[in-house]
Amino acid sequence: MKSLLIKIFSIKLITILMLLISDSAMAIQLNMKQFAVVDQQMNGIPAFRILAPSNWQLNGGLTWNHNLVNLVTANIAITAPDKSAGFYVHPSPMFISGQIQYQWQQGQLYLGMIVMPMPNSPTEFIQQIVIPEQRPHATNLKLIQEEDLSSWAANIAATTAQSGNMPQGFGVRARFAYTENGKKWEEDFYCAILVSRAGPQNMFWLADRNLSVRTEVGKLNSIQPLANAFVNSFRLEKRWYGHFLQIQQQWIAAQQRGIASAGALSDAISKSNDQFNQSMMQSWNARQQSEDRANREFSEYIRGSENYNDTVNGTNVELPGGYAHTWTNTQGEYILTDDAGFNPNRNSNLNWETIRPLR
Repeated sequence: MKSLLIKIFSIKLITILMLLISDSAMAIQLNMKQFAVVDQQMNGIPAFRILAPSNWQLNGGLTWNHNLVNLVTANIAITAPDKSAGFYVHPSPMFISGQIQYQWQQGQLYLGMIVMPMPNSPTEFIQQIVIPEQRPHATNLKLIQEEDLSSWAANIAATTAQSGNMPQGFGVRARFAYTENGKKWEEDFYCAILVSRAGPQNMFWLADRNLSVRTEVGKLNSIQPLANAFVNSFRLEKRWYGHFLQIQQQWIAAQQRGIASAGALSDAISKSNDQFNQSMMQSWNARQQSEDRANREFSEYIRGSENYNDTVNGTNVELPGGYAHTWTNTQGEYILTDDAGFNPNRNSNLNWETIRPLR
């Protein structure tokens, strides 16, 4: 009888240990992937990529508007299965401020730019424009904290410099708390506003980075490494960028001829191709170099993340830190784990390879 009890106890103990090990293995593995945001009007080619947990869901997309000087805006949400957390890319039209405000009403379009008083800070822009548009049902709004990211914004400004005209960059991470539909939320907004002169009396400006991360109240700090990876993962696709430059040139020419219609824009989109001339290549290379500097600047600011040399996809990528092993494949997917015996190639038809953080 005693022997039987010992055997039963041993079996139960082993079962409990196996469950604990299984739960531990689940807890120390993180799956992420590059979500491709495709341009449906441009034959479904990817416009840019952003990093998020693999089981999250992407909604939204790009909108082309012939009335806007920057032509295309993004409105994206990547949310957790239970909707308790989300990563967001908010629309970024171009605005114009200054003397024009005395001649045109606020909100009207002038040469493809929205007439709008320029805010005193990126935080004010978030509070006065972004949140009312993106969180219209938010109540009890409160600014919790803000951190200056001007160096990050200055490097982003360098990506748009043309003919020696360097915009000024102003950046911030601002955390807000609010109630929406009876639920309490906290949201970090990452915003880089670029400002340029438009003649002696006017300025035009836009939020070149207009991103946010939100969770149910009290949980935002726990996903900070994921948030860092998301914000620092924004990558324009070279093919899409080449098409966009062609369309932009055709749109400018059409404006100069007095042609401004949705049909003209659609025609320009349909006639764009994959050809890169020298000017486009120079623009792309300059943008990539500036993007790299901006990403390095953000990497120096953030904590809890590591910069990896992704030799499989030919790029550097910021991923949550603290994991002993990281795997990737050509689909832009990542698995981070502390399990030395884990090998995703055992149960996958994809080829996974390990990558290491830069030291």
